Amino acid sequence: MFKVYGFNLKEIAMFAWMPMLFADLGCIVGGYLPPLFQRWFGVNLIVSRKMVVTMGAVLMIGPGMIGLFTSPYVAIGLLCIGGFAHQSLSGALITLSSDVFGRNEVATANGLTGMAAWTASTLFALVVGALADTIGFSPLFAVLAVFDLMGAVLIWTVLKNKSADELLQESVGRPVTQS
Repeated sequence: MFKVYGFNLKEIAMFAWMPMLFADLGCIVGGYLPPLFQRWFGVNLIVSRKMVVTMGAVLMIGPGMIGLFTSPYVAIGLLCIGGFAHQSLSGALITLSSDVFGRNEVATANGLTGMAAWTASTLFALVVGALADTIGFSPLFAVLAVFDLMGAVLIWTVLKNKSADELLQESVGRPVTQS
């Protein structure tokens, strides 16, 4: 904000917290949307979570266009949309593991996901830091929006719309009971 928009420290302090607040709201709303989508659209839980991921990915187009605007207030608004969108889709993705894996597999799946996310975020921070100094943040925001949209397409393409229990029941041919 200082380098691109000329904000002083007071102006940064007035607005820098807003994207974090919207990210918090995204966490909350992202958790409430799947049951609402189930009720409104008559879909199962997995499809409703995929809908939340898609909604978040589409909303990430806003911050992807941040380089097209010169107003710092528009930039802050787009960052708020980005915080909301990212956290709402993250919450839906994180909870999908308990929906699609069996109860004995959830911890392993979450552990592998966490390890991959940590590794990717570490490498990504290094790459973004190097690129931001040379090409600026605007192209990076655009690329991130494309990555979110590609992720949503990947989720719809790869992830089946049935839970682990439903798949097990189909393969065995009888209802699954917990012991």
